[in-house]
Parts: sequence; C-alpha cells; structure tokens
Amino acid sequence: MLKKYSQMLKKAIETLPDKQKLVFHLRYYDEMPYEQIAEITNTSVGSLKASYHHAVKKMETYIKEMSGQL
Repeated sequence: MLKKYSQMLKKAIETLPDKQKLVFHLRYYDEMPYEQIAEITNTSVGSLKASYHHAVKKMETYIKEMSGQL
C-alpha cells in the first residue's frame, strides 16, 4: 500500500510546473529553509511559500482524483 502511494506522489510531482517542482523538492525532500531556497532561486520568500502551497494543493487534488476520492 505504501508503494502505491509513493508512486502516486511521484506522478503527482511530475504534473507540477518546473518551478513548483523545484520548490517542493528542495523544501520537502531536502528540508531546506525558504531563505536558502530564495538565495538559490533568486526569488522572494513570499513567492516561494506561495509556490509550495500551490504545489501541495495540486498534488492533493491529483492524488484524490487518482484514488477515486473526488
């Protein structure tokens, strides 16, 4: 069951635009603080937080749709 959700998460990440994918990866997997991501991407912290939030919401929707919960 865990493998199924892991695969869905990977597929959900693939649906994201490049910037959201990068921000999600750096924040979620690398546990990098927004300030450090801001330096790397030359983007404001506020913009990064918004990108991360939108990425998570898109992935939640994708996973719910794929698991038949919507």
